[in-house]
Amino acid sequence: MQLCRPGWGKKGYATVEVDAFLGRAVEALTALALRREPQLSADEVQHVRFRTQPFGRGRGYDEDQVDALLDRLEQTFRSSAA
Repeated sequence: MQLCRPGWGKKGYATVEVDAFLGRAVEALTALALRREPQLSADEVQHVRFRTQPFGRGRGYDEDQVDALLDRLEQTFRSSAA
């Protein structure tokens, strides 16, 4: 899935922060697939917050799209813990 940029004139989430968190999510999902304990919990996904993209660094990632992805990740981690 490729994350989109917000519409013109809008700022989205900071790409560096989102990319770093999604890197952790990929590692955790890989651990789940290998039947290992993930190093990321559903609660951590639920409570993660990202800053707005800094001025002069582009528009960032579309907030609604990132939030929807986080919701799906949270559901995945919650269902795996059950």
